Amino acid sequence: MKKQIHILQRVFILFVATALITSCSNDKDPMTDDNFDVAALNAEDLQTVLETDAMISVADNLLSSLFVANGATGKRNVTNECYTREDIDTGYILTFTGCILDGTPNVRGIIQVDYNTESQMPSYTARYTNFYVGDIMIDGTRTFVFDGEINGSNLTFSVTSDMNMVLEDGTLVTENGTRSFGFVIGNTLEDILITLSGSWNLTVGNDEYTVSITDALKTKIACAYISEGEMSLDKNGLTVLIDFGDGTCDNSATITYPNGVTQEVSLDD
Repeated sequence: MKKQIHILQRVFILFVATALITSCSNDKDPMTDDNFDVAALNAEDLQTVLETDAMISVADNLLSSLFVANGATGKRNVTNECYTREDIDTGYILTFTGCILDGTPNVRGIIQVDYNTESQMPSYTARYTNFYVGDIMIDGTRTFVFDGEINGSNLTFSVTSDMNMVLEDGTLVTENGTRSFGFVIGNTLEDILITLSGSWNLTVGNDEYTVSITDALKTKIACAYISEGEMSLDKNGLTVLIDFGDGTCDNSATITYPNGVTQEVSLDD
């Protein structure tokens, strides 16, 4: 069980850190169509969504590790080079002191983790207070629920976010919604199938985004890219469809614009 959840922690990072997206093919410029707004959605908007998610989820791997290692019991106070931990009746409080966390520098602030002991499914809520990633301030909550079938071959969990960020230039970013992650164990470690579904809303300054996974995103754990599934990305009422492919492990995806024009993009690191 612990081994399965440890794998899932790594899977979560795979999704939220999935590569920044840049255009790699432009046989027909979608901006040249008379019916298409030049300020319409493009690869940079998808990059914005992925970068925002990566910042908000910077502490997720650590929190999942502590959840697996300690469960809802086992009181102790811990100090290490990155944070101090104070146990409380409902969970614990982590105080970060300006360390490097999962490769992200200058992480500081407070996260309080409260376990939900009344739920039949294991769950906890992380509350961020004046939490900084570099010069970006993060406040809000993320609730993790291991809400799926947990047996020898399947495991799923959901993450519900209600988060606010203030960027270095003062831009306000908000995110709320739910993602569901899961994996199905195959015959070998490389055959583990990873899935992601859900929908969430994001505002960046005056821009409003809605992300909806219309066909579950999938990949094998041995693949560095999302290799299958579709998601829609709406910006200020204008929607594009992003197709990640047919299951082939490659670094390409296809954006379909409202005017029917398609553009291939690269999922390069």
